[in-house]
Amino acid sequence: MPIKKVDGILVSENDGYELDELGLLKNDCLATKELSKIHQTLDLVNTVYHQDITLEKLATGSLDDEKVYEVLANGCTQNVFQFSSHGITKFLTEMKPSNIGDLIAANALYRPATMGNLDDYVNCKKGLVAPVYLWGTYNSLKDTFGLVVFQEQIVMMAREVGGFSLGEGVKLVKFVSKKKTDKIRAMKDKFMIGAKNNGCPQEDADKIWAQIEAAGTYCFNKSHATAYAVTAYAGAWLKVHYPTAFYTVALQWADDNELVALMGEMEAISNAKVVPPDINVSEDIFHTDYNTNEIFWSISRIKQLGAKAVQWIIDERKKNGEFTSITNFIDRIFKYKRKKYEYWDDPDNEDEATRCPVNARCVLNLILAGCFDKVEHAGSVIERYAIIEKAAEQLGFEIKEKDIPVDMRGKHYFWSQQQVKVSGIGSVDYKRIYDNSAIKPQLKGRVSYATLQSITPNEMDGKKVGVCATVVEVEEKKFKSKKTGGEETFCKLLLQQNNDLCECIVWPEEYKSMRPQLIDSKNKLIIFSATVKYSDYAGKNNLQFMKRSLLEVL
Repeated sequence: MPIKKVDGILVSENDGYELDELGLLKNDCLATKELSKIHQTLDLVNTVYHQDITLEKLATGSLDDEKVYEVLANGCTQNVFQFSSHGITKFLTEMKPSNIGDLIAANALYRPATMGNLDDYVNCKKGLVAPVYLWGTYNSLKDTFGLVVFQEQIVMMAREVGGFSLGEGVKLVKFVSKKKTDKIRAMKDKFMIGAKNNGCPQEDADKIWAQIEAAGTYCFNKSHATAYAVTAYAGAWLKVHYPTAFYTVALQWADDNELVALMGEMEAISNAKVVPPDINVSEDIFHTDYNTNEIFWSISRIKQLGAKAVQWIIDERKKNGEFTSITNFIDRIFKYKRKKYEYWDDPDNEDEATRCPVNARCVLNLILAGCFDKVEHAGSVIERYAIIEKAAEQLGFEIKEKDIPVDMRGKHYFWSQQQVKVSGIGSVDYKRIYDNSAIKPQLKGRVSYATLQSITPNEMDGKKVGVCATVVEVEEKKFKSKKTGGEETFCKLLLQQNNDLCECIVWPEEYKSMRPQLIDSKNKLIIFSATVKYSDYAGKNNLQFMKRSLLEVL
């Protein structure tokens, strides 16, 4: 083919469609961060556990590990390539994949144009519905229960029913996908003649051609789906057999909004656990103790701690040893910065900032995140206030009411909330808050206290419960009432208890009276009574306010 050099790279002067017409093979080479994550995990596994595992060995192995399919079928899909979104996770829990073929089909099926086939596949796999095979299509469609899922199946049907060559079958797929009407019409005539010569009844030939035309516009390439499915299997295999290494890498790559779900799943299916940052252990990435399976929170995940500030702290620790106290930390970190602060946000001048990138706000957030709990022998989160007092005294100013309100200094949940706010990790004792709430006497005898995790079993559907949780999101939604014809407003809350998330619906009647309390409840604690209800959309139980629900916002 004619080529030219562009920016030092040889480029074809024919475009992709012209190359197809010339009979040349065109490959798409995709780079995904998933491969980097898998290789990073494999490097950890091979180094820490003295293994010799490669992606090639996993991809060319038996691909039949029952535990892998069990984890995916149970919806534990966090950080698994292609399968971690809500929708496809729900599909997998319904499908219950049991082999690599199911994963390949799931990759191809879960796309907008093929959604109608999802239920058909699940019902056939479960034996609820018998698959239907038109004349001559069994060999092509036997692995997908009579459904046209892959482009390769169209090629095979065109050959076995219509007498096409494989090359003609490939052209047919391309013509249909590009909607080249004239060429499709010519292909149809050839197909019908071939089907008749092969003995296919006219009625079936018409239906098969209709299937080909419909499916050809959206069908997935099976080799592409297979590559994705095998990559997903490799990730899930590492999750099952080396969860600590898997989650260490997953956490490092995760966005902030993915952390809670990741940690919740990790606690549910493995013995790995995330622990708060430690000033003498934590690094700029998640640091793992593989003897205890503890994953120490990354200092770089703490707010206001930029890359330079984190590196400054780590360099000082490596050079002069562990920090022995908050006072020792401040003396050593600020030794080039002989400045007395007036407030946490007191700015540095340019020379000071260049020499030492750590400032007073960094120190406060490190304390709130729990970095000094161990070195200062803090027995509870409340004792972080004493550490803050020491730091403020060392830095030369008094603590202001707006930073640490006097009435909050003795409340456990306040300190846990501050830890979550500045770092993304923290454990709030929701049961303790519930037990000490003003609303509890009114709830007693009417509902039973429940955690967000405890409402998940099917038998909890319909139960009345009392809940304490943090409101992560508040979303007002409107719909047209079938009863009145008017517009109604309801509220959707996203609730969090440490590493557990749950949706809660407040329907219009209840929302009218509770809106003033709920509309500004984001990032606040709420205590309320509700009913557990199964959600078809979510595929699991969620919460709904009742007509006589009680609510307290802290």
